[in-house]
Amino acid sequence: MTKREYIISQIAKTNKKNYENYVVTRIYHRLNRNDLKFMTQQYVNRPDGHALTDMYFPQLKLHIEIDEPFHKKQKKLDINRESDIIQATNHEIHRIKITEDLTKIDNQVESLVERIRKNIEIKERNDEWEPWDLEKEFNPLYFQEKGYLDVNENPSFRRIVDACNCLGQNYKSVQQAWFKSKIYPNHNLWFPKFYENDEWDNKISSDGKIITEKCKDKDKYESWFNSVISNNVKRITFPRSIDNLGFRLYKFAGIFETSIDDSTFENGIIHKLIQTRIEIIH
Repeated sequence: MTKREYIISQIAKTNKKNYENYVVTRIYHRLNRNDLKFMTQQYVNRPDGHALTDMYFPQLKLHIEIDEPFHKKQKKLDINRESDIIQATNHEIHRIKITEDLTKIDNQVESLVERIRKNIEIKERNDEWEPWDLEKEFNPLYFQEKGYLDVNENPSFRRIVDACNCLGQNYKSVQQAWFKSKIYPNHNLWFPKFYENDEWDNKISSDGKIITEKCKDKDKYESWFNSVISNNVKRITFPRSIDNLGFRLYKFAGIFETSIDDSTFENGIIHKLIQTRIEIIH
């Protein structure tokens, strides 16, 4: 996918939402920067489900919410939703209010654009700005050169083999989702699915700190449970997810360790987050 295709795909998701489409496209064109990534309909976990923010700039950790007239009737819901998003992500939210006066909408957009420009300028001066490079974004060599994976930066890979090779496995292809690390002693690489299927019922907490793992095969359950409890390996974890363009991703979620005290035979195995960053060893 090229940057052109990516940008057109993001904007296309707002085509049937007139106000949202107007504001999103105006923000993008007024910024006029192809090194700034944006996403529309960004998925964010909430305690009782999820939210979709209208526009998101991952390099700035900034979400834009476009308040159409109907939002006046649901102010309390919006406040609770915004609180959930901030608590889940530690990101900032900026709201654009839709009014009958087009000039007022444009002025809000202009104020936001100026704020974003100043934010980028500060990052550039402090050598903290990292331009968006679509080709590098999922490339294991890029992360190897960077020297680490950090949950706060949302590093992701399109394929399991890419995540594995980023951490020194040197595979040509893969057919599984569980690997003993060749580089990190007492660590395995794990690529769980956090939705119920025929074999597993795995879940992750809304804050990303606790994973509940449960095998659904009754014939294998006891041996599986005892094996995990007795082999307390640390798990470098890349959950499978779908991004907001429908592509499969394996996003680094941190290093988890099995909690023997919290795991039970009836409810399954509990794994707790112990590290949000891993240094890449060459």
